[in-house]
Amino acid sequence: MESVAVRERLTRFTAEIFASLARADQRAKAELYVRGLLLEGGRKSMLPMARCLGVDHQVLQHFVTSSTWKLSPVRARLARRAVQLLQPLAWAVGDVALPKDGAESPCVARQYTDHLKRVTNCQVGVGVHLVGDTAAAANWRLFVPSEWDATGDSSPGDIIWRRRRCRVPSTERHRPKWILAVEMLDELVGWGLRPPVVVAGAGYGEHTGFRAALDRRGLPYLVRAGGEVVSGAVIRPQEIRRRMELGGRELIERFGLGHFEGRSWIGWNRHVTLASAAQLFATSERLRETEGRDRETA
Repeated sequence: MESVAVRERLTRFTAEIFASLARADQRAKAELYVRGLLLEGGRKSMLPMARCLGVDHQVLQHFVTSSTWKLSPVRARLARRAVQLLQPLAWAVGDVALPKDGAESPCVARQYTDHLKRVTNCQVGVGVHLVGDTAAAANWRLFVPSEWDATGDSSPGDIIWRRRRCRVPSTERHRPKWILAVEMLDELVGWGLRPPVVVAGAGYGEHTGFRAALDRRGLPYLVRAGGEVVSGAVIRPQEIRRRMELGGRELIERFGLGHFEGRSWIGWNRHVTLASAAQLFATSERLRETEGRDRETA
């Protein structure tokens, strides 16, 4: 059970991260959702979280799927706070597979991912992670498989129907993952942040377009391409990737990154953002404990 001091720190943290939300009740629900994600054990979908929190699950569902609040300002505050906390050595680009049963979730399809090294029925989230002694997710995109692409009224009816049902914006089309990564990097830079170095595996580094985009932007990078490491900086890629994978595993196993059961595009994006906020708060608590022990032994 969380202490009063931890509860107070969580309230201050969520007030900072979700300050862009217009209404006090929205900010309170953001704190409530993050508290649910921080609970030990159990599935982090809305119904079990609501039971543990002692609230109606529709409170959480409305906040994530129907409430009116914008993602970008929240993600900007989250990324800036992560940079301040972690002092990252690199920004790591990678994707994560979120296995799903059935075909009702937005952008779910049978597809290969570097994360699982196999084809499975899943959603794929492309992320940028800030990596220091630990890692924290700073930005996300939901990959749109070709099976979910629609070019207009001439597209197959089942695709149009699925997109409308999941409220996938018309601007979201099937694009290579490396393009999504570049867009996220541009967004982070637009929020006033700058990567020490961008690192990525072969799934991104082998694309000349990805490397050319980083060159045009003057971003130092260390990526794997054709079995070789293409470097614009001195850093150990195996270690930045290991830390990113550990952070990603924590997001999945502890903070329920893939537990969202809703069927809307905006719901998925809000859930992964809230999960990232929960991870960053937990990281700040771990660092606080470490600093406290270091002071005691000094």
